[in-house]
Amino acid sequence: MKINKLYLGLFSLLALMFTGCKDGGDDSYDWATVSGNQVFFSNELPATQEITRDVSSFTVPINRINTAEAITVPVTLTSEDNFFTAAASSVSFAANQAVTYLTINYDPSLIQYDEFRKVVLTIGDETYTTPYGKSVYEFLGGMSAPYISLGYGTFVEDYLWGFERSVEILQNQEYPNMFRAVGCFPRTSSYDLSVQSPYLDFRILTPGEEVRGVTVTQPDLIYFEDYHTGYLNSSYDNAEIMIYHPSKLSNTKAEDYWLHNVVLAYQEDGKTPGQVQLAPRYYMDGIGGWNASQEDGAITITFPGFVVRDYSVEYDYAGVFTNPSGDVFAMGTLELGADATNVKAIVVSQDDDAEAVADAVAAGEVEATDVSAGTIYVPIGEEYTGKLQVVVVVIDEGEVKGLATANFEYYGGGANPWQSLGMGYYTDDLIVPLFTEAGQSYTYQVEIQENTETPGIYRLVKLYAPVAAAFGEEGGNVDIEVNAEDPTGVYILDQPVGLDFGYGAISIETDAGYYVSKYGFDAVKNQLPNIFATLADGVISFPVLEGQSSSGATVQYQAWINMGSSSYYGGRNGELQIVLPSASASAKAKAVRKAKAADFARRLYRNFDSYKKDMRETQKILKRAKIDNM
Repeated sequence: MKINKLYLGLFSLLALMFTGCKDGGDDSYDWATVSGNQVFFSNELPATQEITRDVSSFTVPINRINTAEAITVPVTLTSEDNFFTAAASSVSFAANQAVTYLTINYDPSLIQYDEFRKVVLTIGDETYTTPYGKSVYEFLGGMSAPYISLGYGTFVEDYLWGFERSVEILQNQEYPNMFRAVGCFPRTSSYDLSVQSPYLDFRILTPGEEVRGVTVTQPDLIYFEDYHTGYLNSSYDNAEIMIYHPSKLSNTKAEDYWLHNVVLAYQEDGKTPGQVQLAPRYYMDGIGGWNASQEDGAITITFPGFVVRDYSVEYDYAGVFTNPSGDVFAMGTLELGADATNVKAIVVSQDDDAEAVADAVAAGEVEATDVSAGTIYVPIGEEYTGKLQVVVVVIDEGEVKGLATANFEYYGGGANPWQSLGMGYYTDDLIVPLFTEAGQSYTYQVEIQENTETPGIYRLVKLYAPVAAAFGEEGGNVDIEVNAEDPTGVYILDQPVGLDFGYGAISIETDAGYYVSKYGFDAVKNQLPNIFATLADGVISFPVLEGQSSSGATVQYQAWINMGSSSYYGGRNGELQIVLPSASASAKAKAVRKAKAADFARRLYRNFDSYKKDMRETQKILKRAKIDNM
């Protein structure tokens, strides 16, 4: 009797279950009232169909309830970009067959990682369908990149915003040189999360491969895909700020502009990076942005488990020191990172390549002096005189890990060829107008020397130190040479001025100097005499030239300001001038009046990137190409 009661209970439960199914959802069936073949897509089909490059098709099952007869059912397929196509416009069921399959084709050569396309399958004749089953199946089809997690490392942005984040680093198993950093930029309410890239893809380039038509020649360079920071610039109608590899933009497309996108260190296996740095173009499409392509440390990614070693080295030259025994030293102050324990220093000529000297010191091919942090004294050999440099090398395991240099002059072995002429005046119409809102020139006193061995070559001592001081910045302690051997053919070669306001080291040059460095003085003077400055009555006057901006407008200028990979027209006011101490009294009096009247805005123009649109940035390479076949 207990068994009978149990059976009765089961029958009652089943009856309740079938009653519930009658009022159920779309995937419920009422066998008693629904007629026909009842063709449907299973509710268990995945929302994403993964495809591979090994084959060119996959199948999707289609089910039916009534299997009594053989039937053919029309099925339609729609796909984004028509990437997926159906092998047939219908599927067939044999008698007593409950499941059949639709073959979907694709071209495996066109597959891109993580590019998923929407596909919609529809049973084309509703007489074959059932109200209790799915007659439409939507899914995303594509191939996920084969990445595995290496763990969590760090992502540091230290150019525009300044932050450090923990990020997951993934490695592509099919292409081990490809990596992915997940969660690079903050995701807070102040950013537009709908457009922010979920991850940053980057890879180590191999010499010989091409990037945007440019052949890679150097090892360990890094390429990264376009990345959306999620930041919107409210100053430019909420323009979206992107991070681009330098090769994306025409004026930094050449490989020379990628060299700061590089592997900084490898892990012990010698294959997996330990730390990489990115030097991107921060860009707002159609507007412009910030060029960090020549900067170190703009973005640094440290891989999981990598121990960062501090081999930093900074050296400040302080002067020449002679001890009671008559030995001569270059004296200076040295600051070292915690891991810089094997450090050597040597004095060589400025004509020597500092990196080659460092390699020779590390290899033991050149004898150098052991030094440590603090005040150091580096011997100056008897054979050295004139323009010299101190080279400080940090060595670990026989390799150069850090390098610092400093230029100086010492004439212990011979007469100093530079003789001071006294104080003259310099009117800067280059750097000050570019970095101040007023855009006016700035006149000030400067010591001027002449070379006794080559008369007519002048040196403006620490030319931009007054500008640096006015801006409240350090630097400018660099001498600038002006060649006036021919008073009608005066020029300035490209020379650093010792300033960097965050857009790359600044240097200046004239058109004449640029061409002379390429073709020689005589050829340029013969074909382009009007581009030279002139020296008359102790005043060096620079001609006003005409160029063309990137927008096609005519621009007047006198010289060039170079910063990083970019060049800008200088002398826009037409007031660039040098007044020698030997100038006439009237010329000096005029310079004095200009110096006293100078209304110099001491605040650096921080919004230079918007201001430079008015300056009409133009690459000197493009401008001068039409004369390069001189």
